[in-house]
Amino acid sequence: MAGVTALTVYQETLDVLSRALMDGDWEVAQARIKLPHLQRTQSTEIVVETAEDLIIGLTAFRDALLGRGATHLVRLATDAEFMSENYMTGHHVTHTLNNAVPVVDSYANRMVLLREEGLWKVLEVECMLDNPHWPIHIPHVHRDGARPEALASPENDARRQSVDPRIIYQSFIDELSEATTEEDFDAYCSCLLFPYSSHTEALDTIISAPNEVRPFFDMLRREMQDRGADRLERRAERAEFIASDLICGYHATDFYNGEVSVFGPIKSRMILKRQGTTWYLKSVTNSLSNTRFPYNVPKPSTALVTLRTIQERTRT
Repeated sequence: MAGVTALTVYQETLDVLSRALMDGDWEVAQARIKLPHLQRTQSTEIVVETAEDLIIGLTAFRDALLGRGATHLVRLATDAEFMSENYMTGHHVTHTLNNAVPVVDSYANRMVLLREEGLWKVLEVECMLDNPHWPIHIPHVHRDGARPEALASPENDARRQSVDPRIIYQSFIDELSEATTEEDFDAYCSCLLFPYSSHTEALDTIISAPNEVRPFFDMLRREMQDRGADRLERRAERAEFIASDLICGYHATDFYNGEVSVFGPIKSRMILKRQGTTWYLKSVTNSLSNTRFPYNVPKPSTALVTLRTIQERTRT
């Protein structure tokens, strides 16, 4: 990273994305935004996973700015720092202008960038807007919106350590798999952050206590026995730090007898949350079509419903 400052990289990223947004150039925007990534206002947060959802969000926000008469989107970096070799963080202020006249109150933002194949991409965004839903159709600036100090960088950010999130994720799902294989219910529950959420193609469930986990755990053990499986394995496919204390990861699960898969794969996504130095399960989504929880037999589906879809159908 010698020879280039974090502030220079951060500002260049802002400039590229501001131009792409105002021009409606979604190809350029997609190239500089990492998926999945976290977007957070002062009232909500959403994990954007797919290019389709990203473009929906960008289009809605562009339409909102143009509807206010905006001709220029100027985002000015105030500070930036490299957290580690492949992550940086910084702050900036957004000015939405019709030529030189503000059409939206200026507001502060915090971003985390990830370097991937030599290119810096937006991984996490927090802004001083009050919008409770995403996409943002009308920007509502927080009453303290212009104060950059209102968005302090989190302490103990996991991205300051040179650790691959996929390694953490694989280690975590290995713990779950071992607990299931060894029929250790207490060890299984020790990985869970109550209350946590469980989702299938059509079902959303909040699980608040170990006694609500027991039927699911027993179903897994019964399925293993009925199918002649001697172990359950989960294989991480990809994972990323989407916040200082959150990992979004994807994996596949199989039941094995020796080296032969007797059931699976089931595609899954987990959100892990760190408390202290330990990672716990916050949310899990499985590619299943079951419509009741707990279920007696898992019914595989090809769909792994997105977090945005889950947020929309659980909106109150």
